[in-house]
Amino acid sequence: MSNITANNVLFIGAGANDFGREAEYDAAIYQVMPELRGHGVNVYLIDENPYSLSLESLAATAIWQPLTVENIKAVIKQYQIDTVLPLFGGERALRLWSQTVQAWSHGDGPVPQTLGLTIDMLLRVNNVAVLTSMMADAGLPVITNHVAKAQEDANELLREIKLPLMVRALHPNQANTRQIVERLDEFETAVNSAKSQSMTQEIVISRAINGMKEVSLEVLRDFRGNKMQIGASEDMDPIGIHTADSLSVSPTLTLSDQILEKMRFYAFQVADLLDLRGVLHVQFAVDDLTNTIYIIKISPYIDQMASRMALVTGYPVMLVAINLAMGVALEEIVLSHDFGKKMAMMEPMMDHVTVKLPIFPFGELEQAGVSVNRQLNSIQKSVGSTIGFGRTFIEALEKAIRSAHFNNASFSPTNMSHSSDDALIQQLIHPEDNRVLLLVEAIKRGYEIDELAELTNIDEFFFYQLGHLLKLELEVEQQADSVEALRRAKKYGLSDGLLARFWQTNFKNIATLAHENHIEPTFKALEPSAGEFPENARQYYATYEEENESLPVSDDTVLVIGSGAFRMGDAAAGGYATTIVLSELRRLQYHTVIMNNNASDATLLQNLADKQYLEPLEISDVMKVVALEKPIAIIVPGNRRKLIDALTDLKQNVLILPKEKHVPNGPDDTETEFALNVFSDGHNIYPINITQHMTGELRIVPEIAQLPIQLAQTHLENPGVYQVIWYQDTSEWVKHVDVPDISHDTWLRPMPFGQVAFMSKVMQVQWLRMTVRALLSRMTLQDNELLVNVNKLILQADVAMIASDINYALHLQPTQTIDGTRFEIGVGIKYDE
Repeated sequence: MSNITANNVLFIGAGANDFGREAEYDAAIYQVMPELRGHGVNVYLIDENPYSLSLESLAATAIWQPLTVENIKAVIKQYQIDTVLPLFGGERALRLWSQTVQAWSHGDGPVPQTLGLTIDMLLRVNNVAVLTSMMADAGLPVITNHVAKAQEDANELLREIKLPLMVRALHPNQANTRQIVERLDEFETAVNSAKSQSMTQEIVISRAINGMKEVSLEVLRDFRGNKMQIGASEDMDPIGIHTADSLSVSPTLTLSDQILEKMRFYAFQVADLLDLRGVLHVQFAVDDLTNTIYIIKISPYIDQMASRMALVTGYPVMLVAINLAMGVALEEIVLSHDFGKKMAMMEPMMDHVTVKLPIFPFGELEQAGVSVNRQLNSIQKSVGSTIGFGRTFIEALEKAIRSAHFNNASFSPTNMSHSSDDALIQQLIHPEDNRVLLLVEAIKRGYEIDELAELTNIDEFFFYQLGHLLKLELEVEQQADSVEALRRAKKYGLSDGLLARFWQTNFKNIATLAHENHIEPTFKALEPSAGEFPENARQYYATYEEENESLPVSDDTVLVIGSGAFRMGDAAAGGYATTIVLSELRRLQYHTVIMNNNASDATLLQNLADKQYLEPLEISDVMKVVALEKPIAIIVPGNRRKLIDALTDLKQNVLILPKEKHVPNGPDDTETEFALNVFSDGHNIYPINITQHMTGELRIVPEIAQLPIQLAQTHLENPGVYQVIWYQDTSEWVKHVDVPDISHDTWLRPMPFGQVAFMSKVMQVQWLRMTVRALLSRMTLQDNELLVNVNKLILQADVAMIASDINYALHLQPTQTIDGTRFEIGVGIKYDE
């Protein structure tokens, strides 16, 4: 039973996507809101993200407004909010609620209670200097922080602290970034940069600990002080490279039990110190030579680590966390029948290895003519990540690389061979985004493992593993058509496509050879007890062993291919679209199977599909799932052209969710992009509206859209939302525009998923759900009536989609402006007065 009295609970969303802020917060809120409703409370959500899935949930009253202190106070007053739950919105929501509390005045009435942390503790957590001092007073191993406001104060600290230094903002206005200063001539620039990120113009300076090992632990605590460890991960790269930009592995593979036990003890101490009721992520620095441990960051809220641990262990982190926040003791948490009895009380065990691989935006930006600084450091550059599952590190690594959509030829013994020795050494010391490939090349060229470990501060274990992989690939490449070589290659995760390149054939021949010799994958369930107790498993990964644990779902199953890792041009909008597809298929009473590999994506919430396969999205992997599940249809995003063509060649019933393969070009600073937006049901085309897009902003033109005769006579066989695009030289917003003749000055494209999400919220029309119904020939009479009159709908509000204030200069140092409304990484909304 809950010991919290709450009638009206407000969730604060995470806002626009950003570096380090993908869709994990929205996915968590979406999952737990129905659970909270089950406690008999009214649920409310405020968020500004057009891609938000939670804003479309029936489990809450949604307020689609910019995330400001004033708006939050207004919502609290209007809906008589008595309880606020910021911990599911991450660091930004926590900081915003802290600002709201501090801005509270007597006339605002009583301050709503905060779940998960007391308000006093909330304020301390939002002040890194105070928090560090509190942990130091409790005897926890932390690095001393010094607060400075003026440059003179910062210069004075240089006498006390030796280089290298870490400089960051106090009270950051966005996600905090740590800048490492290794030379005196970098110090003033780092100080000014950190001050610009601080709402109070204050900075925090501390000793840098580059080169140490970075390890993360995720723990839970209830109001009685009961604590559990959910999982742990270690980064391959040392501190000095942002954890989001490093390869990470779970469980930890290079740490002793004694070190892990000590970190567990410290993490539990922190949870007690905070009097936490929920989930906590603690990041540690570990010195292998001295076994010294430091706590470098604590995050007492849902973050990417929580999402990743939920996925890699199968433990329902979010559902347990919401119960803990509501004051339910661990032993009293009752989960739905989707989970094993008393699962909430069991510390997860892992009988598999997972590798998280970062995804960088450099390729998409280069296609748009934008050059960036690719060197990795303490400031995040990746925009997403993907996960590979296997029985061994090598198998998990191979699958993570394939999940990251690398070209199959990229990870091979012949890759990187064009690099000079000088270039290779430079990248070993100053790493870039091709880190794993570079390390393999260094081993191939005969560099000794001990010297590589010294150059990179990477544990020798990882070099030995990469050496084993290189040796395996060389042997396999030299044994073309060998059944034994094929068997060994499949055991270690090598794909059909990679083997086809090694043996100069095609993947169909590899698949045939494997099938003829009974080299077939088996699917293993992802169970928190590692199979020790009966559990209702829904998540599976492939490996090559004896026992298969996955049985077909049904004879009316639809397989959905997820959008994979977030990228520039996909971002959270792709995950939003795929999740809506799954939701609509369930509403239409189809059984659903999803393939995806992104821990931050809502598609992998444990109760959203009948079954999930945590696998790469290449044709050979997809066909192994198809062979088992025998789906009646496969829904694939339209940008996956190679996969669509391969599935079509194999006589599969492929339904395409319209999407461009490449990021559409946007307007430059001197022009406007116009779009006539239309919907095709596969037979007829219906005009929706006209939108105007200038750099950084997109609006709906307030006039009735008419369908040009040429377009009315066009047949768009694939259902979905499309756009006729044209450009005009104007820098003003218009209320009327003439649609030009369909000619060489215009072109037709699918509407980007981000704009579909925005349009669905503004118009209160579920365009993706209607697309799914059209794909399956399940359109209703109401759908047809709506389409006939949709261009006459009166909008709910005059709202624009705007590029979020993402600090691209800090993260990427681009050569020109990056338009967020084009690349769909971070957008918000603006209401006209």
